[in-house]
Amino acid sequence: MFDQAADAELSWITETEEKLMSLGDIRLEQDQTSAQLQVQKTFTMEILRHKDIIDELVKSGHKIMTTCREEEKQSMKKKLDKILKNYDTICQMNSERSLQLERAQSLVNQFWETYEELWSWLTETERIIYQLPAPALEYETLRQQQEEQRQLRELLVELKPHIDKMNKTGPQLLELSPREGFSIQEKYVAADTLYSQIKEDVKKRAVALDEAISQSTQFHDKIDQVLESLERLVELLRQPPSISAEVEKIKEQISDNKNVSVDMENLQPLYETLKQRGEEMIARSGGTDKDVSAKAVQCKVERMVFFWENIHMLVEVREAKLLDVMDLAEKFWCDHMSLVVTTKDAQAFIRDLEDPGIDPLVIKQQQEAAESKREEIDGLQEELDIVINLGSELIAACGEPDKPVVKKCVDELHSAWDSLNKAWKDRVDKLEEAMQAAVQYQDGLQAIFDWVDIAGAKLASMSPIGTELDFVVKEQIEELKNKVSLYIPLFKKEQFKSEAYQQQKEMERLNHQAELLLKKAEESDKHTVQDPLMELKSIWDSLNERIINQQVLQNDVLAHQSTVEAVNKAVNDLIESSAGEEANNLQNKLEVLNQHWQNVWEKTEQRKQQLDGALCQVHENTAKSFHGEIEGLQQWLNDTERHLLASRPLGGLPETAREQLDAHMEICAAFDVMEETYSNLMQKHQQMLARCPKSAETNIDQDINNLKEKWESVETKLGERKTKLEEALNLALEFHSSLQDFINWLTQAEQTLNVASRPSLILDTVLFEMDEHKVFASEVNSHRDQIIELDRTGTHLKYFSQKQDVVLIKNLLISVQSRWEKMVQRLVERGRSLDDAKKMAKQFHEAWSKLMEWLEESENSLDSELEIANDPDEIKTQLAQLKEFQKSLGAKHSVYDTTTRTGCSLKEKTSLADDNLKLDDMLSDLKEKWDTICGKSGERQNKLEEALLSSGQFTDALQALSDWLYRVEPQLAEDQPVHGDVSLVIYMIKNHKVFQKELEKRASSMQALERSAGEVTEGSRDDSSWVKVQMQELGTRWDTVCALSVLKQTRLEAALRQAEEFNYVVYPLLEWLSDAEETLLLHDVLPEDKDGLRTLTDKHKEFMKKLEEKQAELNKATSMGNALLALCPPDCSTTFKHWIALIWARFEEVVVCTQQYQQRLVGALAGLLTTQELLEALLVQLQWAQTTLSDKDKEVIPQETEEVKAFVAEHQTFVEEMTRKQPDVDKVTKTYKRKAADPSSLQSYVLALDKNKQEKGSGQFL
Repeated sequence: MFDQAADAELSWITETEEKLMSLGDIRLEQDQTSAQLQVQKTFTMEILRHKDIIDELVKSGHKIMTTCREEEKQSMKKKLDKILKNYDTICQMNSERSLQLERAQSLVNQFWETYEELWSWLTETERIIYQLPAPALEYETLRQQQEEQRQLRELLVELKPHIDKMNKTGPQLLELSPREGFSIQEKYVAADTLYSQIKEDVKKRAVALDEAISQSTQFHDKIDQVLESLERLVELLRQPPSISAEVEKIKEQISDNKNVSVDMENLQPLYETLKQRGEEMIARSGGTDKDVSAKAVQCKVERMVFFWENIHMLVEVREAKLLDVMDLAEKFWCDHMSLVVTTKDAQAFIRDLEDPGIDPLVIKQQQEAAESKREEIDGLQEELDIVINLGSELIAACGEPDKPVVKKCVDELHSAWDSLNKAWKDRVDKLEEAMQAAVQYQDGLQAIFDWVDIAGAKLASMSPIGTELDFVVKEQIEELKNKVSLYIPLFKKEQFKSEAYQQQKEMERLNHQAELLLKKAEESDKHTVQDPLMELKSIWDSLNERIINQQVLQNDVLAHQSTVEAVNKAVNDLIESSAGEEANNLQNKLEVLNQHWQNVWEKTEQRKQQLDGALCQVHENTAKSFHGEIEGLQQWLNDTERHLLASRPLGGLPETAREQLDAHMEICAAFDVMEETYSNLMQKHQQMLARCPKSAETNIDQDINNLKEKWESVETKLGERKTKLEEALNLALEFHSSLQDFINWLTQAEQTLNVASRPSLILDTVLFEMDEHKVFASEVNSHRDQIIELDRTGTHLKYFSQKQDVVLIKNLLISVQSRWEKMVQRLVERGRSLDDAKKMAKQFHEAWSKLMEWLEESENSLDSELEIANDPDEIKTQLAQLKEFQKSLGAKHSVYDTTTRTGCSLKEKTSLADDNLKLDDMLSDLKEKWDTICGKSGERQNKLEEALLSSGQFTDALQALSDWLYRVEPQLAEDQPVHGDVSLVIYMIKNHKVFQKELEKRASSMQALERSAGEVTEGSRDDSSWVKVQMQELGTRWDTVCALSVLKQTRLEAALRQAEEFNYVVYPLLEWLSDAEETLLLHDVLPEDKDGLRTLTDKHKEFMKKLEEKQAELNKATSMGNALLALCPPDCSTTFKHWIALIWARFEEVVVCTQQYQQRLVGALAGLLTTQELLEALLVQLQWAQTTLSDKDKEVIPQETEEVKAFVAEHQTFVEEMTRKQPDVDKVTKTYKRKAADPSSLQSYVLALDKNKQEKGSGQFL
């Protein structure tokens, strides 16, 4: 009996084990899993039923074993052990299977509920994403798309717990049923893949939107600036260039023009980027035909391309024109200076020619030589015409300011040419005058020689004329005239004396001519005048003695000589014949007579000498006095004319112009004073003409005519100079008055700009400032013609005024023009800053106004729905409406964030107290209104939930709180980014504090639900286990949210510390880099001594060590920035990218400046050492050269030709060797020479002249 029962149980156990083994894998469909669980429960019931049978069988077996033998006992024990073991096995198998099925049922229900809800949303979202339009081109549309993207990203965040739940249950199901779990795996992998794909698509779209916003912002902002710059450059290039006439300045203009090309090359990357981005934006749009914004972008790109190509074309055209004008200018200035040099050399040659000779034959040769030189001068006429034509072309090609320069140079060339012609004419005139004077002198000399010969013969034929001693000379002459018939010989002598007197005057005139000739003659030629004149004077003196012997008084005395002798003879005869007292009386009388006669003779001789001396003195004094007066006046006129010709250029300043005019008026006054002297000389001339015979008029007339010509010439030049000086004074007064007025206005305009505050960031204020700026800009533009006129007048004064005035006028013009340009630049910059301020203010004001308007409407809507219904359905409806409002409020949160950030950014940018106050008020109003709406919304939700709970709708209230927790939990998740810059983290902390306040308010709802749950559990007779389960899940979720809230607070505080630490590293580093760069730029001029360079080198080494230390700080800042960049949300990534790029860019700039400065130091020090070595070598060379020259100077120069040639060759070799050292000398001395002032353009052109042309120009007159 026992054996049968035991075998039956063993058989059942085996059968049941086989059935359990044959049940197969767990099904993972909800209904199939439930069916398997029911089957498994049946197995469990049956196994439990057989447990009692086995327990009875074991008990009976133990009783039987007590009566059996040992062998039977062992057999029964083995059978019972087998039964118990096998039963435990199937129990274990059944228990495991049941547990797996129960777990599977729970997981399957969770999985399929999550999967079905999630998959439908994922597929719909995928469809929506694929249908999303491409990023727009307009900033506002992009912002709207970004807001939609943010909402989608938030939905993905909210779905993340469901994905995690599905990904958690799926592998567990796969573990429970690997075969059946394959389909589950496919589903959750597909869902996860689709979620990841959607998340990646959303991320890519977010990046694309960020990039599109960045591109749109950069494109529209930069392309407007580029278009403005290009348009301004096109307008500038389209204006006819004011090309200079000087080659160096044209080269500068060509350089400036090339700088435009360089600037365009530097702008090329930005141009290509903007063009590429524009094309990308157009390609990203729906096409220019459908998208208006794409059409606008295309228009801007096409306009930019048009300006770009136009600028290149205009630059090329301008460069070609500048090159043409430069070629023309080089040819003009080269030919001009060559001709000027040639002309001046010709003038110098004519000036250096020997004075006209005194021999007619020599003068004839000089005249022939002058005529031959005239042919050479005429040969320069063709070159003159070419240069004048080139000057005319250059005047037509250059700008207005330089036209006077070229015209002045052409006029100077004309003047030089006229001066050359005048010099040649003066030379010819001097030669003609010299020929005429020489011929007159020779003719006069020969005539007097002829007369002297005739006069000598006449004197020889004349006899002495007798007269009485009692008559004086005049009485005798009168008596002789009355007694012509008696004294014919005496009349002839008087006629001869008249002729002698006239010849005496001719002799004086001849002496005067001889004196003039001797003054002009060379020492070697004076004998040709002096010898014949000395011979004539000797003959003339001899004739004078003979004439004097024939004079009346002397002749009268001589006539009585015979009488006195006859009386002496008669008295002597009487004395001899008489005796005694009578003879003594006669003797006494005779002695008295002889004594008287001797006295008369001596007085006659003495009187003769006095009269001769007086006569000569009178003639000499009269002639010398008149000619001296003429020569004195002529000399004064020559000095005055030289002063006028050598007058410095006109004064450009009122003071110097007035001084020149006053000085000239003094000369005019002196001229007026000298006019009386001139009139007296003319009167004396007329009197002398009346007294002198016709033959004496020639020399006097020539002097007087020369005096008249010189007087009229000086008088004309004085008038012309006076007119010019008066015009110059008026022009200087007008210019400086206008300049002072403009400077006064400019000072006021500068003060207006200086006192102008920074542009306001309040819309109404900045609009008012823009109106004021337009009025001021109109006033500035109205003064543009004045500065142009000042520049034109100043340019004229610069080229026609004296040098010291030119410097001051030039400095004044440069200063005023510089101030004008700076003021205009500041005006443009202020206009641009006002436009930027208006744009920012308008953007903030519009966003603020729209948001405030929406908040006002929302508050009114909330205030109008304060009453809470009693009906649960109405409460649910109100709660649903409130949830819709909260969704709208949540959608506006990004707008609120953006507006608040914009306002805070404006506060940071402005420095105006009024702006700060108004922005504070606006932001405070916005925050207060936003907080009020959020508070009222939260309070209303709490009231509705409490009302719903009070109305017995526990489940709905529970579901509402659960939904809220479910909604906020993803926002508190640990994977949510909390990092960013300081302002963003502070803003997130503020938002989190708002959430914490709302969480505190929700705590009351949680407590109310817990009380209601307790009441439901205690008062309900039905199964209320589900309430406990729901409340347990709600409590778990509540605790999770509270813990995540605390954790997020901790994470935000840590993020704030990291952001502040990043700022603490970046800002000092940037400040140090700025100071370092400024310090490097200050060392522009290096010292020229070795000690100074070495000191700077040591300091630079210390600086490089500091730079290496800053490299560690840079790496630290970069690593911190990259870490924050990896943790921060996409919205804040641009900020960290900017800071990282900025510190690296500034650091690299400092490194480049450091390397360049180090290279300069090394190069300067090496150059200085090289220069010192070269200097020492040159000093040795110079010492050797000096010693060599000293030794050579001591040597005696040989007389043989070959030896002299050897000496010359040796010296030439020495000179060539020293010449080869000249570049080294220039290199060494260049450092120590004072930098000369900028040479004038003419000097630069003189240096550029061709040596052959110079030799040709100067050699024509050698």
